[in-house]
Amino acid sequence: MAMPKYVCPACALTGNAIVIQKGSRKVEILLWCCLIVPGLIYTLWRQGTTKHYCRTCEVEMISVKGPHGQRLTGA
Repeated sequence: MAMPKYVCPACALTGNAIVIQKGSRKVEILLWCCLIVPGLIYTLWRQGTTKHYCRTCEVEMISVKGPHGQRLTGA
């Protein structure tokens, strides 16, 4: 079984998270259809704004690989 990647600092839930990106998928597709450079820039910006949120309490989750995440998981 694979180790979870994220842990919630509020409820200590480990496992699946809700992934949310800023921006719009429709705008991204439109920019790619019109021009390559703006589409690429917009796609890179959207990838940089990806956040993972807890399914139960909707708090931003943290990585289990970091020191705070390891303390929460007991690893």
